[in-house]
Amino acid sequence: MKIRSIDTYKVTLPFRFGFGHSLATRRCSTNLFVKVTLENGTEGFGEGVPRNYVTGEDIDAAQLNVRRRWAPALIGLDLSEREPLLAHLKAVFYESDLHRTPAGASWCALELAVLDAASRASRLPLSQWLAPVITPEIRYGGVVPFAGAKALVGMLLFYKLWGYRTVKVKLGKDLDSDLYTVRLSRKIMGADTILRVDANCAWNPETAIARADALRAFNIASYEQPVPADDLEGLKKVTEAIPEDVVVDESLCTIEQAKLLAEEKLCNAFNIRLSKVGGFLAAKAMVEIADSHSLKCHLGAQVGESGILSAAARIFACLNEPFENYEGSANAFLLKNDVTRENLTAGFGGRGNLLWARNGQAGLGLTISSDRLGQAQGSPKGEIQPDSFSPLLNLLQADLDNSKETSR
Repeated sequence: MKIRSIDTYKVTLPFRFGFGHSLATRRCSTNLFVKVTLENGTEGFGEGVPRNYVTGEDIDAAQLNVRRRWAPALIGLDLSEREPLLAHLKAVFYESDLHRTPAGASWCALELAVLDAASRASRLPLSQWLAPVITPEIRYGGVVPFAGAKALVGMLLFYKLWGYRTVKVKLGKDLDSDLYTVRLSRKIMGADTILRVDANCAWNPETAIARADALRAFNIASYEQPVPADDLEGLKKVTEAIPEDVVVDESLCTIEQAKLLAEEKLCNAFNIRLSKVGGFLAAKAMVEIADSHSLKCHLGAQVGESGILSAAARIFACLNEPFENYEGSANAFLLKNDVTRENLTAGFGGRGNLLWARNGQAGLGLTISSDRLGQAQGSPKGEIQPDSFSPLLNLLQADLDNSKETSR
């Protein structure tokens, strides 16, 4: 059960509509995929989503990291014993200074591929191979990007009719626009829906505090990344000034950052994304840091994740005590095509269950091939066609095509 080879793929996944926030607007995502092949032919797959403005990685740098920095330390590694394998992965992670230096997307793709291959070779679902399942089912919250009036109404109505209990809206424009978005969100979603805000670094501390005061009547549960990622003094000022939770995202990319944020009481909650922080082991370390400092945890997702990361995040969620919020598994809603044959899209009410419970497969529980990765920029056979979403998707496409939103 030794690793024979490690291959990398750059794949562009086009979106059905543009997705924008204060840091970027995109219509596709170029992701890094890794395939680990064992000597007996078993294959494992992993994925990372590099974002220059988050971890400083672009797709080429992420691919080089895997090929030149970490693959040489893993070729020939024996995956037959769980504990020595996890210890080796942890050692390479720390020796590579990943606990202090952001490079989460590339390491996440490689780590997931190794874990997928190891659990497949053991003929066990990854969730059973790693740890006991704690949370059998999770419920995702929706995310609403920047959009024109018609698309905003369409997305909110979709989440309302599809039974979502939590919605997070992207803010960061002028006060009038932000007030309109929040007022409309509360009106459509109703008083019982948990409403969250994500500014993606758009405000300074004074603006963030003033915006929270202006929106308090709408019962906002949390403000995510209200100030730039490196403005830790401003972050602390906002956290101390407002009663709502302050969630960190772009400020949280490494384990050392998690320790500082928790010890200095700079926030109330972590938004942990597997691709951003570096996979299962780093994410687990951050959960433990949060727990030890009485901070809440949200499980986030990078925009444009394929079914591989969606499945991995769902497994991670189910191996931990319930988080404050879950995001992701918007696959069929956002992606024109996916690299997995399984549909990881959240069900009615945002419900998500472990995939292996339905199909009994080992590893991540996915059906995927290198050929399919190579075809993903086109139209692979068997792509998901969510006909029930078609009217909304057409509305989003038309409205967003007319929008003049640009990234900052």
